[in-house]
This record gives sequence, C-alpha cells and structure tokens, in this order.
Amino acid sequence: MSLALAVDIALKLKSVLSTEVARSKDARRVLKTMNGSALLDQAVQRDTFNQRSAELSNQLGQAIAEVARSAGQTDITLEQIRARSPFEGEQLAGVFAEIRALSRSLAELDAFNQQLAQKALAFVRAYVNHVAPRPTAYTRRGVPAALEGGTHSEHI
Repeated sequence: MSLALAVDIALKLKSVLSTEVARSKDARRVLKTMNGSALLDQAVQRDTFNQRSAELSNQLGQAIAEVARSAGQTDITLEQIRARSPFEGEQLAGVFAEIRALSRSLAELDAFNQQLAQKALAFVRAYVNHVAPRPTAYTRRGVPAALEGGTHSEHI
C-alpha cells in the first residue's frame, strides 16, 4: 500500500463523515415531527455509517502501517510522512484536519439530537400515562385491582 492509497482512504472517510453530518442535521426535523418510520430509517443509516467508517478507519490504519513498514519503522508520525513525501503528507494532514472537524460537528449534532429525543420521549411517556394510567393498587394475587374486575377494553 502506498501513501497515495492512504490519502484516498482518508478522503473516502471524510466523504462518509460529511454525508453523516448532513444527515444528522436533517434528524432534527424527523425528531420534531416524531415520524416513527423515518426515525427507524435513520437508525439503520447510522448503523451503516458506523460500520463503513470503522471499515475505512481500519483500512487507513493498515495503509499507514504499511507506509511505516516501507520506511523501516513500526510507527510513523505525520511529521515523518511529511518529511518523506511532502505533497502527500500535506494532503493527508489536511484531510485529517477536516476529518477531526467533521467528527466534532457530528458529536455536537448527536448531543443536540439526543436532547431532542429525550424531550420527545418525555412527551410520549406523559401522553401514554395520561391516556392509559397504570393502576396503583394490587390484589393479593399481585394483579392490578383495576384489571381484575375490568372490562375487555381495560385489559388492552
């Protein structure tokens, strides 16, 4: 594997991250509208992103390890890569900086989206508790008192 391959893999990882950041920005709309099927689709898309980014990260690590081996080293720093190949080293450094920035953006979006999801969950729980409150009294058999002598609709 060459340094050019490492740069290519890093660019793919940056592209995947960029797409996920854009998708995470759209997640706010889905959370606000409480669209269940869209929420599930987003979960599947995030899982796909996680798998793809992990795969690309592993490939990038292997490519950089190969660059280190070709230099006769077990580890190599970005500065050492720049010294060996200034053009590709600068490209790699630039892409790494963009990846770090996108990763920070994604972490911030995830934190914000998690707060929105927690608020939505609180509203859903409050609604369900008002529509179908849980009984507070139980019989000697451990069955809620409201259900023991209740109608069929109360059992649902």
